[in-house]
Amino acid sequence: MIQKTYQALHYQTLEMYALVDGKPVLISFKGGTLRPPINGTFSTSDLKLQDALAKDTSNGISFKEIGSFDDESTTMEAEATPGTSVTGIKTVQEARDYLVDNVENTTKSSLPNATAVLALAEKHFIVFPDLNIK
Repeated sequence: MIQKTYQALHYQTLEMYALVDGKPVLISFKGGTLRPPINGTFSTSDLKLQDALAKDTSNGISFKEIGSFDDESTTMEAEATPGTSVTGIKTVQEARDYLVDNVENTTKSSLPNATAVLALAEKHFIVFPDLNIK
């Protein structure tokens, strides 16, 4: 079964309704933070709900799909940055610069320390295998 994850584009939390078989289903994007600025996410393995979200007029405006996970094959499929392994990044500063350049709505001031950098990278499924934190 495939589980898809969606992220609110401009909101830390977002509640909206999607029509599934003609009935409204409440969707809650949660887990966002103010500092560092991380938008809320919502995950589902319900195929009908996934289809409804794909056809929803808010798709691409209020939220977007950021990844999918197949429970049976345990492989990660994703768009753009999620699931990315970035080699050659050896310092927290380099990781911070990478995130600012590649993650939407991220500024250097929103990543004041290594903890914030690692939290944002984890949130977006970005791995820095060469990163050396002391």
